[in-house]
Amino acid sequence: MKKLTLGQIIDGIRKRDNKVLAQVYKDIFPVVRYYVINNGGTQDDAKDVFQESIIVAYRQISEDKLEIKTGFEAYLYGIARLIWLKILRNREIHERNVSEINQTNNIHEALDNLIEDDLEIRLFRKYFKKLGPECQKVLQMTTEKIPYDKIALELGYKSEKIVRNKKYRCKEYLIRMIKEDPEYQQIMKKRTE
Repeated sequence: MKKLTLGQIIDGIRKRDNKVLAQVYKDIFPVVRYYVINNGGTQDDAKDVFQESIIVAYRQISEDKLEIKTGFEAYLYGIARLIWLKILRNREIHERNVSEINQTNNIHEALDNLIEDDLEIRLFRKYFKKLGPECQKVLQMTTEKIPYDKIALELGYKSEKIVRNKKYRCKEYLIRMIKEDPEYQQIMKKRTE
């Protein structure tokens, strides 16, 4: 399926179109899963966060309150991040029985971060698509935590070591392409200022 426009996504979510929802899931869930898992969550946590994000988007669309300044991916990713941070704060309150949590980020920082995250996601997608199909498959499977022996079997490699080497080379190549992009260099420059 070709990339959906913002209008198609909004209309599809409003109508609860399964094809549109499946495409949104396919396009955006891996990024949400990566964020949640790398911030102390599980695969199931990521699914819950993604589902809650879709519900929030649906409500805003239904009530004509949807405001998207960047792409839909960044919008939904931003909602997912906020939901996950809220879950983490609630867990922290429960586990430590803390009555208050200090929030250090103001709204401007949050918006700046959201815009930067959108750019980083776009850069990742742009250069991920430039990788060969084999590299894409290896990186996707390792991100999904599929064991190396199963990846080797499925892709016809002779050993796990070959899979590890392939993952390393593909990842390094992807990182190098992203770092050479002028937009990425602007992000890094801005963060050091």
